[in-house]
Amino acid sequence: MKEELIRIEKGQFQFKGGEYEFDAFICKGECIGIYTDDHLSAGAAYLGIFNGSSVMKDGKVFSCGNRVRISELRRWIRQNCMIIDKHRFVTKELTAWDYVITLGSKWNKMPRGEIDHRLHSQESRMILERMGIKSGWEDKLYTLSMLDYYKLAVYRAWFTKSRIIVLDRITEILRGQDLGEFMDCAQFLQEQGTAIFLLDMDEDFIYQYANRVDIMKNRRICYRLYPEEYDERLYEILGWERRSGISERNHVISKENGNIILRVSDLQFEEMLPLSFKVRSGEIAFLRDENYNTVSRIRDCLLGEKGWQSGFFWLGGKYYESNELPKLLGKEIGIQTEMPDKKSGVLFDNLTALDNLTTCLLPKARMHFIRKNIVDNIFDKATTWFEREELLKPLSEWSLPERLRLSYYKWYLLNPHLLVCLFPFAGQEPSYHEMIIQMLVTCAQRGMGIWIISSGIDAICEKTENMDFLQRLKYLDE
Repeated sequence: MKEELIRIEKGQFQFKGGEYEFDAFICKGECIGIYTDDHLSAGAAYLGIFNGSSVMKDGKVFSCGNRVRISELRRWIRQNCMIIDKHRFVTKELTAWDYVITLGSKWNKMPRGEIDHRLHSQESRMILERMGIKSGWEDKLYTLSMLDYYKLAVYRAWFTKSRIIVLDRITEILRGQDLGEFMDCAQFLQEQGTAIFLLDMDEDFIYQYANRVDIMKNRRICYRLYPEEYDERLYEILGWERRSGISERNHVISKENGNIILRVSDLQFEEMLPLSFKVRSGEIAFLRDENYNTVSRIRDCLLGEKGWQSGFFWLGGKYYESNELPKLLGKEIGIQTEMPDKKSGVLFDNLTALDNLTTCLLPKARMHFIRKNIVDNIFDKATTWFEREELLKPLSEWSLPERLRLSYYKWYLLNPHLLVCLFPFAGQEPSYHEMIIQMLVTCAQRGMGIWIISSGIDAICEKTENMDFLQRLKYLDE
């Protein structure tokens, strides 16, 4: 489940003498579109939640999953949100440094030493390069192009550790040919966990980038659309004629553009070419390894035995050093080996199947939950996959294909961000291949990113009739 940042239930707001009702929730790394029947009034009132002009009179507020007082909402937003809108600084005095450091300090007051360290860190240089920001810190703001100015605004959101970015009618500010480049910068922060609100009247733009569209009508949030409902449903709800024609290309992008789970950039291991790729939620990404070199380096890295030499690694939107990866195993990262019940595998041969499942799942439960209730719940869920009597037997009495299937089912229940599968088909009977393929698809359907490192699987792909697997499969070395 995604980390919740902010939630407002039945929020009653007052804005310029009018009353509005807003239900809002956003999680880490989400992009939410806001579409309204009247942007000048209701849209401005919604924006007022983030700039402080809308006053909340009643309702429930939750911050990071915890109920807080209404009075704390404004303070949380002031510390964690940044608005990017049409108000550009046109003074001839301000520099890029002033814009990022001085004007950004109201969101995040850092000591001067920390500011200098963060500004000149390797990660900061990489992000500036990734966003295509080439202006110097002493350059005057008025000399920057519109695109460069707003890219710098996104960088400032990263620098000040803003957790939510609000883009207000950005389509009315930037040229069409610049929007894609700007949103690439914004989505880069989204991949790192920053949430984005799109307040816009261009439905094509919202459909292309939003994970969800909240529709505002008659001064209240009246409906939520998800990608499979995009397009004509919006106009059915609003009772409008279609304003502009959404392209088929954008509609396809909105469905396929899942959250990026893993991004590696120029990851350099000894005696290997640098790795640069990304794996999305629900995707099955395949990296070819004919001689076990890649598997050996990745396994050593994940187990903390030897890290990479240089490069960048993001998981679930967060940047990690190689020595931090071992603590993520079994939680955010799963490793599926070709023989799950051998030494260093994912199953314990001397435990029952139920014990194997509860051993990994119990630590994720909160302390106030009763252990017996959790075990009973796991048992009930597992019986839809396996026989009740078998679940109570030691794994040593299970057949190999069922042990293999249980190993994937364990990851299905645990639901890590990333499941790394090391040569999953190697040494397996051809009759097991379809079962492995189906379990990979099952895990991907749960939202995991699946990263397969193996020798060629072309023959397996040619034989399978599992179209879901083939549609999700992406080759990383092509």
